[in-house]
Formats: sequence, structure tokens, C-alpha cells
Amino acid sequence: MKILFTNIFNINEINNSDYKLNHTEEILPEIKRFFSEDGILSENSENFEYRKSQEEMSEAILKNLNECSHIFIEAPTGVGKSFAYLVPSIYFAKKNERKVIVSTYTINLQEQLINNDIPLLKKILPVEFKAKLLKGRNNYLCPKRLAKAMELSNTLFETEEQINLQNIYRWSKETTDGTRSDIDFHVDDIVWDNVCSERGICTNKTCGGEDTKCFYQKAKRELADSDVIIVNHHLFFTLFDGVSDDRAGYLYKNDFVIFDEAHTVEQVATDHIAPGVSREMIKYHLNKLYNHQKKRGFLLTFPSLHIQAMVQNLADLNREFFSKLRRNLFISENRDNKSLTARVYEKDVEENIMKPELDNLLSNLRALRKNCEDEMQENELNEFIAKFTEFNFIIEDFLKQKKNDNGNSGNEFVYWVELSSQKPESNVSICSSPVDISEYFRDNIFRPGNSTVLTSATLTINNSFEYFKKRLGGENTNELKLSSPFEFYKQVKIFIPKNIPLPIMENNEIYSEKLKEWILYFVRYTGGKALVLFTNSLLLKNIGSELKDILAEEEITLFQQGTGVSRSNMLRLFKENVNSVLFGLDSFWMGVDVPGETLSNLIITRLPFQVPSHPVVQAKMEFIEKKGGNSFFEYSLPEAILKFRQGIGRLIRHKTDKGIIAILDSRIISKQYGKYFLNSIDECEIEIVE
Repeated sequence: MKILFTNIFNINEINNSDYKLNHTEEILPEIKRFFSEDGILSENSENFEYRKSQEEMSEAILKNLNECSHIFIEAPTGVGKSFAYLVPSIYFAKKNERKVIVSTYTINLQEQLINNDIPLLKKILPVEFKAKLLKGRNNYLCPKRLAKAMELSNTLFETEEQINLQNIYRWSKETTDGTRSDIDFHVDDIVWDNVCSERGICTNKTCGGEDTKCFYQKAKRELADSDVIIVNHHLFFTLFDGVSDDRAGYLYKNDFVIFDEAHTVEQVATDHIAPGVSREMIKYHLNKLYNHQKKRGFLLTFPSLHIQAMVQNLADLNREFFSKLRRNLFISENRDNKSLTARVYEKDVEENIMKPELDNLLSNLRALRKNCEDEMQENELNEFIAKFTEFNFIIEDFLKQKKNDNGNSGNEFVYWVELSSQKPESNVSICSSPVDISEYFRDNIFRPGNSTVLTSATLTINNSFEYFKKRLGGENTNELKLSSPFEFYKQVKIFIPKNIPLPIMENNEIYSEKLKEWILYFVRYTGGKALVLFTNSLLLKNIGSELKDILAEEEITLFQQGTGVSRSNMLRLFKENVNSVLFGLDSFWMGVDVPGETLSNLIITRLPFQVPSHPVVQAKMEFIEKKGGNSFFEYSLPEAILKFRQGIGRLIRHKTDKGIIAILDSRIISKQYGKYFLNSIDECEIEIVE
């Protein structure tokens, strides 16, 4: 049976019941043969270690798939969860002619799956299967758009951009992949946006066909024949259209989904439910239409000067609108001038001076359709119309707070304005977010007759899935908590200083000085080899600048986030230099995999409670209080514990790893709630340091 596409390519639905075939009895022995101590994996892996939890996870997933149900699985580091979900999924997909969607959060995990795990499984599994990494369509070059850009290069681009376009053209004649990641030279974003595959422009009609040279269309065809599709969470929710019916599948006909790194799914889904817009985003697309200063842009392909003037007027209005928002919400005597966010409680916080001219622009752009020379030009025009229609809607929704007009408290939204930095000309964004996303997941992801697996190393609080399941509307889903393969009590020792001041005022000089002393103490304890996790960027910067020279004298190199080095390069340098220290913020609390001696010391500077002044955090806490709950114990504390567990998980990545953890926040022993943090990790020796 041929697998057909559903949401992405608009193929008609089919009945889920056609696929409910029970192959458990056939597949289960294959799984046991793969994971057993003398099985397929052991025969093909030099460092094989039998892991009971891995086999248990695999069997639970098979049972879940067969029952068309949903399951949360906490799989600690070292379980080998990639194979644990890939093996049963591949067998089940092949037996039932279905597709596996594996959705991840980090690029590192995607690369591990597509470059390491899947090639090995293709080699050793006694079943043939095809796997493909699905990238967002903007990653692919569209040859027809490239040809059009070459033809109109003098109209669209300046000299440097034209040179970049020529380089892309030469590359297009050699590449077999056709994606931006295959390019080994600098690519100008403006140029790439004019030649990549784009929604509504690079269509099956314009670029498809059996002999297509379009890289996106070719990739789409390869996906049709694939059994395993790897995506990231952002792309999954971009492609998923949020249906709330009984249709089988999510992205394809009757597929099922594995959400790895599932603790990140809620935030990504939220971003797609309520997209925001910024001053610079609107400015960028206006300049693509027509850039008055450079005398370049798409509109120059039409003989219509009055629309060019309209675009220039909109550019001025865009700047004025966001400047007024900034002045009204951030520049006042009563405001905390250090805050980068300002919550908007009432409608019409600012006059929508852009709407009349946006409506006028859209009307005039639609009128240009009759002047289009070909279908490709009309598609480009329609994409501009769609983009500015979206901007118009988001701005109006923000000012009128339309998402809250339905009166349904279960669907409350919070609105706010956000600055990219404290600099006077920094970007300004208008944002909104649902306060509670559980109903969305309940209706769209945890639908009856479909299957999803949500797995991560951190899904439980106090050994319970209740918090995470409630947040995602998965109260009626199955659950499995696996034991760690590591002997934490033998591999780890925790140190907690007793006399360090409470981090109530992080910029307090006494607190900062004590924190610096203890960081230096524990870094010296292991001679570097330390990852230091911060929650405050200013504190990281200040302490880093004070310790850098001191550590250098002791031949310890300090790498710190925010110094212009990319996260991936910083991690690489840290791994290569065994006597180094890395100071990291939020993104280093998860997804850091540095096994061995290089990371023998993990220092947590503060229990990672969210900033209570952020509008989304405020709104979620208010939502709980309105329902008679306790926002600290029902939201703030669980969120902090989940992030704390993510941070703790950076240290032990292998059975041979050993190290120390220093927790430089005395609240973990002085406050009643501190025990919940310590109870959330495996038992080990703890020493209170005077």
C-alpha cells in the first residue's frame, strides 16, 4: 500500500480503522532479539551494554502504538532512548504501512539520529526502511526563483548582493542537496530570501512535475517514500494545521509521532499558536517590496510609482508606531527602566496608525495581479499580500486583544511588548501567548485513534508525571518512568555552601562577591573542568570579567556566553581544552553533552526560578490563583525543578563519568521547598560546606 500525504500536501483523508493491524506478536520477539545481551545490537556495537530500561521502553512503545494510544516516558541519560523508540517504531511502521515522525528540539539530536543512529540501524536491522530529514522549505533553493532573481538582479540587489547571487548560481550547478547548509560560503539573507523555496511561490504547479529540478519538490517526493521522517519541533507545529477532528495522522496519512526532548514542546507550540511581529520584521518586508534609499525591490518590476510612495509612508508609520509603544510603556518615571518587557492589560494601548495605510497597500497590491507577466511573478505578489495581511491582523489583534473576546477563561491570552535590548534603537516586538495550552494539546495532539510518544530525561516532579501531563492536557495518557543506568551515588558528590547570601538581589555587591569566591573555590577544586550555569546575564558578565585573568594565571581558560562566540563553537573549544571553564546561561542548562574528564564539575549558581516579572509568568500564576490554586507550588516550583533536573543532567553522561556538583544557593537547605529539588534527583552524598 502506498503511503499518502495528508495535511502538508492536501490529500483526502482515509479511515484510521483500515490500519489497526495487530503485529505485536510478530514484532516483540524481534525487539527482544535486537536488545538482548547476545542480540543484534551487541553483535554490532563495540561498547555494548545491556540496558533493561532500554528494552522496557521499546516494548512499552510497541504496546502504545498497537493500542493507538499516547504515552509519556521519562528516560534518563544513558538509557539509549533513540534506539528504544526507533526500533519498535520502524518495525511497526513497516508492518502497518505507516510513517514515523520523530520530532526533536536541538540540531545536535537531529544530526545524531540522521548521521549515526539511523545509518547503523539500516545496516543491522533485518528490515529495509527509508529515512529522511525534513527541513523547512526555506532551506531549499528554488531554481526558478533563482533564474528570476538573476534576470532581475539589477532591480532587486546592490553590487555586493549581486556578487553573492552569482556565487549561489555557480553553487546551484554543483549541489545535489540544494539546501543552504550545503553552502560553504557566506550567504546574504536578503539574496537567499529571493531564491529559496517559499510558501505560495514555489508550488507543485510552478515547480513540480516528474522531471522537476526543484530541490524542494524532489525532497518532497523522497519523503513520500520514506518510513521515518526527522523534523524539529518548530517545523512540526509550522506544518501541523491544528485540526480537531478524528482524522488519522498529524503531518501525513496515518502517521504517529515521537516527541524527543518533549519538555520543550509546550513552549514551541505556544510560539506557533500566537505569533508576534516586530518593527524590524515589518521593515525588512517593506524593503523587499521597495527600498527607497537603495532604489531596489520587487515593486520595480511593475510601473506603479504611487505604491512605492505608499511603502515609504508605511516605513515611516512603522517606525513611529513602535517608537510610541516604547515611549508609552518603557520611558516613564514609574517604570523599572531595566525591564525588557511591558505587559499590556487594556485594549487600544496605542492608536493603530498603520492600519489605514496597510489596508491601502493591500488593496493596491491586489490590483497589481492583472499586470503580472507570469505565474511566478503573481505568486511572489500573492506572498507579499499574505505577509502584510498577517501583519495587519497581528497588530489589530494586539491592540484590540481579540483573542480574549470569546469570554472563555480557558483560552485567556496575555499581551506584552518586548525590547531586544536596552539600547535606544533596539528592536521592539508585540507579543501574545495563550495562558493555558492544555486544551490545544487535548484536542489536536492527544486525539483518539492516534499515537504519540513524548520522551525526555525530565518529565516528572517528585516521581510524578501529574504536573507535566496537566500542562499539556494529557491527563488520560499512559506513562512510564525508567530507572537510570548510572550509579549516581557512586559517581557524584554534591557540595552546598551554607553561608552564601540569599540571591534575592542578584546585583547586590555582597552576594556577587560571595558567589565569585565560591565559584573560584570549586573551579580550583577540580582544576577547571567546570560548567558554571547562571540565570543572570549581568552576573555572568561581571564575575567572568573578574575571574578571567585570575584563572588564566592558573592556566585555566574561561569561555563565557555573550562574548561573540557561537554556542556550538564554545562547546567544541570547551571539550577540546580539558583545563577550561565554561560560563553559560539558559541554553546551556540543556542539550550539553560532554562526557569524560572535561566536565567533572557542575556549578549551579542559583535555583532556576523563572523571572516573576515576565508577563507570561505573571499571567500563568494569576490564572492558577483565580482557580483557587497556589501558583508557587503549582507552577513556579515545578518549572524550577524541571530546569534544575536538566542542569544536573549535564554532568553524568556515561557509566565511567565521575564528578562533583556545587549548588551555590542556600535556599536548597534553608527553605522548606528545597527538599523537592534534592528529592527530584537520584540519591548521592551531600556535604554542607561552612
